[in-house]
Amino acid sequence: MSTDEQFFLSFIDEINPVAAQNAKKMEELLFEDASSSIVKGRLFAEAVLNEVFKIEEIEAPYVNSLYDKISYLTRGGYIEREVQQSFDTIRLSGNKAAHDGGFNDITVAFKLHKEMYNIAVWFVEVYSVKQIKIPLYETPKPPKKEANIEDLVQKKIMQLLGSNGFPKLVPGEEQEEKQPTTPFSVKENSLFDEKIGEGESYLLRKLKRLQDSSQEAIENANQFSRFKNYMHVDRKIQLDFEHILEGRNGLSNGNLILLCGSVGDGKSHLLAYLKENKPHLIDAYTIYNDATESFSPGKNAMETLEEVLKSFSDQYIEDTSEKVILAINMGVLHNFIHTKHNEYSYQKLRDLVEESELFSPNITTHYSSGNFDLLSFGDYHPYELTKDGPTSSFYFTLMEKIFSNHEENPFYRALVEDEKREFNTMAHENYRMLQNEFVQKQIVNLLIEAIVKYKLVISARAFLNFIADIIIPDDVRTTAIMSEFEVLKNAVPTLLFNRKERSVILKALSYGDPIHKRSIYIDQIVIDLNTLSDWGNLIEDNIVSETAAKWLKPLAQETNLTNYSFDLFFKTFIRIASLTNKQFAAKLTDPMYTSFMKYLYYFNVGEKAQIINFYGEIKSAIFNWKGSPKREYIYLNKPDEKFRIAQKLVLRPTVTHIKQSTEDVLYSFKSSILMGYHKGDHETKEFLDIDFPLYELMMKVEDGYRPNKKDIEDAIKFVEFIEKLMVFGEKRNELLIHYPNDKKFYKIKKDDFERFVFEREK
Repeated sequence: MSTDEQFFLSFIDEINPVAAQNAKKMEELLFEDASSSIVKGRLFAEAVLNEVFKIEEIEAPYVNSLYDKISYLTRGGYIEREVQQSFDTIRLSGNKAAHDGGFNDITVAFKLHKEMYNIAVWFVEVYSVKQIKIPLYETPKPPKKEANIEDLVQKKIMQLLGSNGFPKLVPGEEQEEKQPTTPFSVKENSLFDEKIGEGESYLLRKLKRLQDSSQEAIENANQFSRFKNYMHVDRKIQLDFEHILEGRNGLSNGNLILLCGSVGDGKSHLLAYLKENKPHLIDAYTIYNDATESFSPGKNAMETLEEVLKSFSDQYIEDTSEKVILAINMGVLHNFIHTKHNEYSYQKLRDLVEESELFSPNITTHYSSGNFDLLSFGDYHPYELTKDGPTSSFYFTLMEKIFSNHEENPFYRALVEDEKREFNTMAHENYRMLQNEFVQKQIVNLLIEAIVKYKLVISARAFLNFIADIIIPDDVRTTAIMSEFEVLKNAVPTLLFNRKERSVILKALSYGDPIHKRSIYIDQIVIDLNTLSDWGNLIEDNIVSETAAKWLKPLAQETNLTNYSFDLFFKTFIRIASLTNKQFAAKLTDPMYTSFMKYLYYFNVGEKAQIINFYGEIKSAIFNWKGSPKREYIYLNKPDEKFRIAQKLVLRPTVTHIKQSTEDVLYSFKSSILMGYHKGDHETKEFLDIDFPLYELMMKVEDGYRPNKKDIEDAIKFVEFIEKLMVFGEKRNELLIHYPNDKKFYKIKKDDFERFVFEREK
């Protein structure tokens, strides 16, 4: 056939005419006999594979079936992941069409049409020696001569084709432009009042407002949109701020309120919210939201602050009536109060900050004195501590704003309107999965764990963008024409753990991917997947989500998935089980993280009886880090020397710094554990601040792990802490000499007459 005559995949005719002819026949039969069309697609795939065996000169006498051929070439590295899944999609659909007499689904044929194109492109790029022009993919068109068929399938195809919304009936042809319509009545001041064209999705439009790239992402202390007002969640720091303002309301004397924090902690959002909703509290104040922004190009940050705070200098503070709210970075404030200024002095401001203990290990949320008020964002967190583990009312409430089944929820209304129009993409599927409260809880738990382990700062804005990232896939075609594998690749569990390049949050979550965890339960699932002839019961027993189970069930009886396809199914299965199944998720928890969070709570509430074990664990880690020949003796020299010298070291815990609290839920707390030891006189003390990474390393050392050079560099504060503790030892009165090779001990100590005595230890 002439290459000038264009037909589906005609560009491979010259290098594989058998495959090209099957592709042509497949498209011709698509609208007439979908089942036969699918069989032709299967023959196309087999023709391509046969040609690969021929070109590569592969002789494999026992490789006969399509499954064997795909598996063989995949294991040999001839077929890459994406292409193998295209072959598997065609193989599985072809099997159904060949063996099921009632199988005649045109949607499956449409799926295969795109997969065949993917395979053809790969085949040409890898095996053609000529420069072949590859056309862009086009969806199949109903034959012009079959007007009746076109009428019958028009509505079906309108649901199947295109991306980012409803497709055109015939690709490449212009449709009559329709006026945007709103198919429901809109209440006054409703958040759901936008008009939309027929080719667009209400839900996708709403979800995109969560992204960093949306206009809503821009925080401005002077603006607060209706959408932001809906998404707003009251936090304890806001209530404390309002309490300060209410206490100052109506007073004539001057007032400086310092909002101390760091970038992205919500200061701008808080100010904008109050300006919009409670203006009577802040109308009397001048607000400086960026205290370091200079009024003059020639002034630096310190000079700018000196100008802003002139009325609160020692020279003017007694007479000022000015009211100022200053949002300032804690580091900038620290530098300002310790800087010698040109015109004015700020000793009273410095005294306030020092009295507040803002820069001490103690918890400082808000502090008031005289004309000054200080509110610190540093000890407020997006999560709370409880006896049963951490939780986050803030993140949960944001989730409720997005996923609740309430008429006032614009996202839910958008979903309902799209469902009326039979509009369904993987974004819609993912949204439905996230309506599951346990799934929400698991995701919030993952975020808290990432915050603790990797010291992430996840603002409301970053959280909302994260939600958009795990709902909206790159491929937003209608699910009806997506293959089973495309569905899995664009589902929440994959986007959650396999999109680490998109943000620091997703990168951190990728480290906690359940597929990386060692567990006998995961091992058993691997065994079951490899031995059972039907995975239906396995899905039923482990997947507690109708939406997610629906993604897996089409593959339940395809237990001979090859390589990458099996890998994708397995990973998605484990991830879904960990997100939806409470019992399964409990089996995969990190015991080290659970232990740390338990101790963190006990230290913050001052339950001294509960922290005894913690001190014991740290003591054991200290002795293991340096090495210990016997109980309460610690080595002074390095292990590579001929003999080891050790001193007696009695570590006495100090707990006087731990304050008790009667609160069951802690909203303000220290996110690390401050512990210490004293020398015996209760005066000489040394303290160590322990975060999760350090705790994890010390627990490994307690279990026998030997720290390497990097560990020592990362734990430099711990190393310095140990060296300070070594001063508490009794080396001036006694030394233990250990000969490891001979397993002999000698002791040098002072006798009753202050003379040194050298004797062998029994």
